Amino acid sequence: MTEQQFDTVNKTLARIADALEAIAGTGKCSIKPLGSVPSSPWMSPDVPKGYNTVVGFLAETHPEVLDLMDDPVSGTARDGYWLTHRANRTGRTVHKVDAPAPFKDMGIDELNAYPLDLLAERLN
Repeated sequence: MTEQQFDTVNKTLARIADALEAIAGTGKCSIKPLGSVPSSPWMSPDVPKGYNTVVGFLAETHPEVLDLMDDPVSGTARDGYWLTHRANRTGRTVHKVDAPAPFKDMGIDELNAYPLDLLAERLN
């Protein structure tokens, strides 16, 4: 188990312990209300309805995959090439959207957003 995976498990266990304390009524709960839980850092803003980016789709459907990737840019590049080719071949639109913060930190400002059915075909 890597240090990052250990930290993820440790944080999850801490949240479970907080939830159990909240249920038991011990008053030591540090859980934030559901409305203030931040969205995934992998989600791009302003993605058209019916579309998502590769990393956004993975964050929603298979978040464990992103946790295991050392580099999400190279880890999802092959999927992006396949999706772009498939969308072009079938006459589907690919939208350019703002990249999520982790990509912007790497100097990537835009990502492609693909139709959800193509993402599901490739990534499920």
